[in-house]
Amino acid sequence: MKIAFIAAMAQEIGPLRAKASLLNKVRIGKTTIEEAVLDEQPLLLVESGIGKVNAAVATTILIERHRPELIINIGSAGAFDRKLNVGDVVVATEFKYGDVDATNFGYAKGQVPQMPAAYPLAARWVDFVLHTIANHKFSYAVDHGLVLTLDSFMSSQRRVEQTLHDFPTVKVSDMEGLAIVQAADQYGIPVIGIKAVSDHAGEEEGSTASFTENLHYAADTSSHFAELLLRQLAS
Repeated sequence: MKIAFIAAMAQEIGPLRAKASLLNKVRIGKTTIEEAVLDEQPLLLVESGIGKVNAAVATTILIERHRPELIINIGSAGAFDRKLNVGDVVVATEFKYGDVDATNFGYAKGQVPQMPAAYPLAARWVDFVLHTIANHKFSYAVDHGLVLTLDSFMSSQRRVEQTLHDFPTVKVSDMEGLAIVQAADQYGIPVIGIKAVSDHAGEEEGSTASFTENLHYAADTSSHFAELLLRQLAS
């Protein structure tokens, strides 16, 4: 099975890159794609750049050039659920946009006009992840649920309160996930979303400091989790 791992930043894809044997590297605009081998499993490592547009472009380039059968989005996220701690992992069951509003035209909050209101991830792959981790003990907690994708780093308490009002079940937010899912969906390619908490949304300057301090920790955690999935897929 041809598997691609995609993350926004070098720090987020770095832990997998450091363990893999790199075979080939191509850079197109902000997108870096590396062909690699990890634990005898061929894979693709993609650094997309930050934000929705970079993520969608990178996903499109990845698919057009390599046609992966599965895309795994890894990286950091800000926690809305206060039960989550830095380093905990959230397995995405669905993605929504947290900053789209066309409700004047009868669309749901977060729904891009003429597109779905939510993007549930394929039950087969969500079940695969949850089954894979069922008998494992981790040094961090693992949860699953809704991930929001927004164009903003969510440090503002006021914005977080409004977002929780609009999306009360949200676990974490990122800046790329749904753009990856939406692009892949148009090609019929499934996505797994693995997000590790780097900060808590709405803590103003504290959110920024936490992200800066804990990005590498979150990257290590999401990569560790991704390696477990890779080994299971290869078995």
